[in-house]
Amino acid sequence: MSIRKAEVGDASKLGVLVSSLAHFYLAEKESSLPLWLANTLHIFEFENRLSSAEFANFVFTKNKLILGYISIKDKCHVYHLFVAEEHQGKGVARKLWEHAAAYLGSDRYTVRAAIYAVPVYKRFGFKEAEPVASKDGMIFQPMVLLLKGHKAIDA
Repeated sequence: MSIRKAEVGDASKLGVLVSSLAHFYLAEKESSLPLWLANTLHIFEFENRLSSAEFANFVFTKNKLILGYISIKDKCHVYHLFVAEEHQGKGVARKLWEHAAAYLGSDRYTVRAAIYAVPVYKRFGFKEAEPVASKDGMIFQPMVLLLKGHKAIDA
């Protein structure tokens, strides 16, 4: 098991991983993803994010298989944090998060967490920043983590 920087060549595998889990954002699981979100899951969009200095991207691998992925935009916004369903609850998300946060060293992080992922982010120290919100059938919890000396502080 290891964590490495994600590469442009990982784009198709990351697209499959994220697409398989994007339904967790839906208010109704049987709904379709809104077009604007579906468009962000195309391979060329992953290639753009993976090659952009605006994003820090890391993957968690085991035997060359990608089990998890984190993408942080502008050194402070968790854009994606996804772990393959069969590997959830095994510390993969925590390892990715801790690696990315240590690499970036920011004092403040934000995320629009899927309701399903709120407990995970709370364990990382994130707190609700605003009420639960929705957009085009997507439901999410805006959250923030304030750090000082790399320890969580209350907002």
